[in-house]
Parts: sequence; structure tokens; C-alpha cells
Amino acid sequence: MPDTPFGRYSGGLPGRHAGRPAPRPFERSFRCSSTARRRSAEAPAKRYQDFVALHEEISGRSDPALRPLWWTGAACALVAAGLAFAVVLGVRGLLGVQIPVFAGRHTGTGAAATSYALCAMAGTIQATALMHLLLATAARPVRAFGWIGGTAVVLVAVLPLTLHGPPAAALATAGLNLAGGAGVIALLAAVVAASGGGPRGWPDGRVRRGRP
Repeated sequence: MPDTPFGRYSGGLPGRHAGRPAPRPFERSFRCSSTARRRSAEAPAKRYQDFVALHEEISGRSDPALRPLWWTGAACALVAAGLAFAVVLGVRGLLGVQIPVFAGRHTGTGAAATSYALCAMAGTIQATALMHLLLATAARPVRAFGWIGGTAVVLVAVLPLTLHGPPAAALATAGLNLAGGAGVIALLAAVVAASGGGPRGWPDGRVRRGRP
């Protein structure tokens, strides 16, 4: 059955799509011939050649900043968890301020301190993993990490203010989140910058100039 601009029909003269593959169902809904035009078989391969080359180049190199990054991230996670636990015990147990505000006033002091310490540890490990990912993919990993990490710190600092709880507890939790998150982001960025995590080159030999 020959083709027409609107699909196939039985009999008659061939349309302008004669000899081409049958259009997809969604292509038959459009009358514009440019929407029904098929891409050549070589187009997808050419489209992903640069991606494959970049992947091979990334997998074949070893970044010198990864080892100090993860050592610093692990140590920072333990320190952040310990400080969060101690601060919650002191402020909640001695001063009576119910931090963190998401724990609620009916939660015990030990349980609230443990939950906040686990959140601090998890957030630090996630920040370290993000820095690792940016080192492998971003042209300027330190700068990208600063923007993403700064946005995340602002969000976790604003989030306690939106919860229903005592204002003093919300402000204290927001301040702790802001101080701890900013310290983690600054420390990880400084370690990577000092270890040589600068601008990345691409498979065609180009190098992005500028700051890390």
C-alpha cells in the first residue's frame, strides 16, 4: 500500500512518502511534513560520540583530590555528628530550648540528640558525594559545589522556620543548620581546591579557563 501525507491507503497513486518507512502513530496526527521526517540512522551515534569519549576519559583518569576529599568528608561527618549531639544535649537539657524543632517537645533529649546527629552525619556524607560527582563531571567543580551547596544550606536553614514549634527552637535550629552547613561546604571546597581540583579539560583537548 503506498503512502500519503496522512498515512497509508489502499490503491491509487503513490503519495510523496512512497518508498519511506511508515510514519509512527503520533506522526500521523500532524500534517506538517517536517514533523514526520525520519532522522538518519547515523544521527544518534554522532550525537553521543562526545558523551562516550568524555565517559572514557573520565573513567581512565584518577583524580588526586578524591582521597583527601573522602578522608576530610568522613572526619567532618564524625565531628559534625558529635557536635550536633553535644549541642542538643546542652541546649535542650540545660537551657530548655526544644531543639531540633522537628523532634518535638515530647521527644526525649537523648533521642532528639541522636536524630540530629544522624542528620548532620548524613548531610555531610551527601555533600562529600556531591563533590565527588562534580569532580568527575563538572568543568569547574569547586564553583559548582559552592553554588549547589550554598543553595542547600539556605534551604535547610529556612526549613525550621516553616515548622510549627516554639520560635526560640526554630531560630536555634535554623542557626545551627546554617553554621554547620556553611562550615562543611567551606571545608570541603577548600580541601578540593588545595588538592588541585581545578578546571577540567574536555576530550577534544579544550580546557575551561578561569577559577576552579
